[in-house]
Amino acid sequence: MKNSAHITNTSIDAVGLPKDPKYAIAEYIWNGFDAKASKIAISYESNELGYIDSISIEDNGEGIDHRSLNMSFGNFLDSMKKVSLRRTSYVRGRKGKGRFSFSLFAARATWKTRYREGDVIQEYDIIIDGDQKHIYEDSFKIASLKTDTGTTVLLEGIFGLNAGFLESAAFFDFLALEFGWFLFLNRDQQYEITINGRRLRYEHLILENETVHWDIAGTSDSAYNFKVTFVRWREAIGDRYYYYFLNTEKIEVAKELTSFNNNAINFHHSVYVESAFFNVFEQASLAGGQENNLFSEHQHHVIFRKLSAELRNLLERKQKRYVREHVAESTVLHIQNRNILPHYGEEEEEQLRKKQVISLLRELCIAEPRVFVSMKLDYLKAYLGFIDLLLQTNKRGEILAVIDQTLPLGDTEKENIRNILS
Repeated sequence: MKNSAHITNTSIDAVGLPKDPKYAIAEYIWNGFDAKASKIAISYESNELGYIDSISIEDNGEGIDHRSLNMSFGNFLDSMKKVSLRRTSYVRGRKGKGRFSFSLFAARATWKTRYREGDVIQEYDIIIDGDQKHIYEDSFKIASLKTDTGTTVLLEGIFGLNAGFLESAAFFDFLALEFGWFLFLNRDQQYEITINGRRLRYEHLILENETVHWDIAGTSDSAYNFKVTFVRWREAIGDRYYYYFLNTEKIEVAKELTSFNNNAINFHHSVYVESAFFNVFEQASLAGGQENNLFSEHQHHVIFRKLSAELRNLLERKQKRYVREHVAESTVLHIQNRNILPHYGEEEEEQLRKKQVISLLRELCIAEPRVFVSMKLDYLKAYLGFIDLLLQTNKRGEILAVIDQTLPLGDTEKENIRNILS
């Protein structure tokens, strides 16, 4: 039976569908995970020239209930799914537009879906043609011979897309960056994406990870458990770094920038916070490109305040360790090789003072690495020269006070500097 969505074919084209096939394919993968799938399988066949006749994207999710079809496919900008697992800036909040993405590179899309209705698995098809996107045709539902639910999106009449694209390292890298975090968080449930039987690997993107559990209580007897997962990535997975707040379904309800976004030291990180505390919030929407902060009304909530403080402390510890192990030494070597240090003779006293300046530089880099990575060389040379002059006077005991006025120092850095000066 043919049905018309509440919009015209021209209007669909005008709202801004993806310009790159990889974003369209990502949309269909996210739709599968939205439907509570754990396995997504992309399949295609090609000839010797790389020509592809069709692409299928199969999931083992809940399927599309025929009774809700008019509310989902029939309403272009009002998807039934008020929450979503999606994260990229393109697919986030697209409200149903993504199902038309196939028209970028395919002439027709068919959804072959199975869902549970009572004790029976029902199945039927939905068809949309690229030149009449405002029309969708659904077949009569029948009792399925299969015992599981799921949906297969079959894309036919492929143009402008060949096997080389789907087999390229760039395509696999895109999928790994897009879905790696989600696969990682669900690794215990063995979530996976395969392309012609080849499992998508994302582990190479993760250089460090740690999961901790915090029990945080409020002013009354209420308390929540927070599962906090820190990930340090091999490369940036977006243009900013966030805390992602997820409910118990691992659906992102909000995100907030971390305090380490002025990133000159390649500290690529994400923090995922899962808790029933976030179950009462709906997913944040995007309005005019600006993120809504769901917790603007709850910033004074004692539990969230405590959580925020713990998160800041966690990231500060992680960054300090990262800088100590990966940044400080290379920064000191770089400064030494650029002849920025004061000139020292071969006398024992001169070499001891040089050692102290280098040790101080290392501690200051750990305390505030971005300053020493971005500081102009002339300023840095003058700064180190000033410290060297103080070391030669009876004012060396005041060096810590001078530094503390120019750079924020933690208790650990202060103690280390005292030891160096003594």
